[in-house]
Amino acid sequence: ATMSASISPPVEEQRRLRLKDRTIVVPSAPYLLLSNLLDVGCDIPYIGPTICPQNGWRSLLSKEWVEFPHGKLSHSFDSSFHRYADRDVSYTDYIRWEKVNARNSGTIHDGEGLSATLHDYYNYAFNTNSTELGMLTNPMALCVLTALVLIIRLLKKVFLPNFSALGRRLGRSTHGPNWENENEERIVKFGEYVYRLCYHSAVSIYGLKYFHDKSWWNKSQGGTRNLWDMHPNHPVEPGMAWYYLVQSSYNVDALISLMELSFKVELVNPLAYSSALIFLEKEHVVDESQRKQEVLKMMVKGGCDQTLLWTPLFQIKWSPTVRGDFREMMAHHIVTNCLIFLSSYYRFTRIGSMIFMVHDLSDVPIDMSKLANFVKWKTTTIVCFVTMVLMWIVTRLVIFPFVICGSVLTESYQFLVEKGKMDPALHEAYFAFFYFLLGSLVLLHITWFIILLRIGWTLVSKGETHDYSEHKNGEKQKSS
Repeated sequence: ATMSASISPPVEEQRRLRLKDRTIVVPSAPYLLLSNLLDVGCDIPYIGPTICPQNGWRSLLSKEWVEFPHGKLSHSFDSSFHRYADRDVSYTDYIRWEKVNARNSGTIHDGEGLSATLHDYYNYAFNTNSTELGMLTNPMALCVLTALVLIIRLLKKVFLPNFSALGRRLGRSTHGPNWENENEERIVKFGEYVYRLCYHSAVSIYGLKYFHDKSWWNKSQGGTRNLWDMHPNHPVEPGMAWYYLVQSSYNVDALISLMELSFKVELVNPLAYSSALIFLEKEHVVDESQRKQEVLKMMVKGGCDQTLLWTPLFQIKWSPTVRGDFREMMAHHIVTNCLIFLSSYYRFTRIGSMIFMVHDLSDVPIDMSKLANFVKWKTTTIVCFVTMVLMWIVTRLVIFPFVICGSVLTESYQFLVEKGKMDPALHEAYFAFFYFLLGSLVLLHITWFIILLRIGWTLVSKGETHDYSEHKNGEKQKSS
């Protein structure tokens, strides 16, 4: 990074000094992030040299702020650690190694023809460790991720109507033909939760099978210390790489689907908008801002409280199928997707897989209880609800905060910095993001647990099953 050499040593030298001299206290995350932002900005080709002084931006500040190592803005660091991490295996690397291995064994690597090429791609994707598929920010992984999202959306388009039809038949057989006409929204959501149940069950089974013998799940083999030991050069097995790809594609699609369920876009007739403006001009409404406000009141249908965004061409409104806990779910999906991509980029896939597992295992009884409640099978709903609460407590209120987050707080610095190669400044700066995201998940889990307690209290006190995550004020109880 650009800086005054007389004040601060080069970036790699700073890293070496911070790792060697433990008495150096790095500044707090806000100062480090500000310094890093300015360093990166001044290094941007063409733009940086025009806006930054020739001697670096630190030359504009007093010595006490920028003199290494005590100045709060004196520390520079590389935002990644790829210069001391093993490079991911590209497809070109794989083909080159195959040719070398074939030559050493006295054979010829046949890479010609469609069959041979597909065979090479298969072996690269499913039989090779630490490929570019193991990091979601690599172009190849992003292409595969995009393809998986499209496949998921295609599968949903095919299967969701069939799943909803199943809910329609179950509700009709249990509650009679009139139930179907009064619960169309419930039937749509039933199909969505059948899909979710199938997905969470499948990835939970795969996760239990694949991770059951992994050292970071086994306390006798070191437990969570294996999440950090030898980082960032953990081998990323194909099973882990594809687990991450599938999970990330599901979560990206879940964010898109949440927005589709929550919002609806309606076209606005631009000619009607123009006519309304002309009409108000004739009515002697001179002020332009006032005219636009009056037009908005005239054009918006169904009440302004239902409209989130209005333009002369389209308006965005809340959909009737919006979840009662939309804000919590939107925050959850944003936080989850940030954690997925950040953990993949910084090679924290082991701890990421643990977070996936505890969420998927607890999601199975959640989906089952929602399905039972959607068709109003009261006894089944109660059994699934009790199972859900117990699983929620064990996975999301015990294992997640005290085992997983506890390891991030207490073991990451010890193994990544003190015993590893990570720059203390990088850990201080960017682990603040992980602390914030993980803490947000813990708060969301507590919020949802309060909603679960509210559901349980309503069930015990009134004998009624209300899903407050789908309806803020509870559900209208219909007789069967």
